[in-house]
Amino acid sequence: MKKLVAVILLTVMAAGITGAAEQKIFQIDPVHSSVQFRIRHLYSIFSGRFNKFEGTISGDPAAPASLRVTASVDVTSIDTANADREKHLRTPDFFDTEHHPIATFISTKVTVGELKDSGMVTGKMTIHGVTKDVTFSGQFLGHGTDPRGASRAGFHATTTINRADFGLAYNSTMTNGVTVLGTDVELILDLEAIEVNAAVASGSKQPAASTKKQIPDKATDEAIRKAEKELQIAGGNDGLKTGDKAPDFSLPDMAGKTVSLYASLKKGPVVLVFYRGEWCPFCNMQLRSLEKAYPDIQTLGASLIAISPQTGDKSAAQSGDNNLSFPLLTDDTGATMKAYHLLFDVPEAMQKLYREKLGVNLEDYNGKGRWQLPVTSTYIIDQKAVIRDGLVDFDYTKRMEPADIIKALKTLRQN
Repeated sequence: MKKLVAVILLTVMAAGITGAAEQKIFQIDPVHSSVQFRIRHLYSIFSGRFNKFEGTISGDPAAPASLRVTASVDVTSIDTANADREKHLRTPDFFDTEHHPIATFISTKVTVGELKDSGMVTGKMTIHGVTKDVTFSGQFLGHGTDPRGASRAGFHATTTINRADFGLAYNSTMTNGVTVLGTDVELILDLEAIEVNAAVASGSKQPAASTKKQIPDKATDEAIRKAEKELQIAGGNDGLKTGDKAPDFSLPDMAGKTVSLYASLKKGPVVLVFYRGEWCPFCNMQLRSLEKAYPDIQTLGASLIAISPQTGDKSAAQSGDNNLSFPLLTDDTGATMKAYHLLFDVPEAMQKLYREKLGVNLEDYNGKGRWQLPVTSTYIIDQKAVIRDGLVDFDYTKRMEPADIIKALKTLRQN
């Protein structure tokens, strides 16, 4: 469903928004948008919707191929006007929201259509833990200022998917051979998107002068990935592996309180996350997803700790803006990231991309002279300080899913 959100935004930008050749960011306004679905039930068509979703699109409106979209839908917010039916849809028979509460989308291609104000958007849609390529057809409905002077755009987009492709194959057959449910599901997206600055798009309430563009366009993204690939080949930052002993650390949280790994392990397992910082929109999405899963993590007796190279004041702002209740620690020397084989110095060529293309100067976040980042990673650490599961990936858009974290903790508890 996330892709639906993404498609609408992409189509809006690709099909008809005009303006200066510069990167812009639009954010879905959920108050004036809807994400709906239609499916056959016996001999009629039934409709439903999702009430909670978010998404952003960035790029140069004059160059549709540069556009990039990230979006998500809270599947637990499914609404069919019947509580019992919604409860069933959240079970393993369908969405299994305990393990797959979020559907996501990352765009890969946008094409302007032959008809006026039309377009096609293709991307990776993930539902129920399954990722597939999906293409939406959309129509740009117009853009302009609202009564408050904000820039808005609207569009309508649709696609049809086979729910069985995403592992949602539950069904039953009547004696006359008719199935209770159809397999094709039509997704309908009607969205309004509002232009925002990069700081708002990444979750910050206070825009920062140095954060004008934080979601890379296609060319910048490819250049960054190429540079990171070279760093990966060079070695030394591919992270600790399952079975390795997790090094202890004592680092300050947002309030200056020292948090120790080994002290935390005395209370139970630890979910340890290394992320890039407040300026990274993917990190903010990850932290918000972790916050939603935090009660389940605590129920399983585990703690959640996140570490970045940014200063404590940045972590405090990020925690408040994203309403986080778990600690964000500052590794101001990089020693802990280095101990976990994750630290890398950002090459000068990549520094230039960050400053000129993303509008990000890491010194504004990490401190003077500190152009260092960790490879984004998540570790599940048992009470003996042994790494039992996790994910380390140079692709900054990939993070360990909360459902996989919960699954790993349950396995650890059983053993």
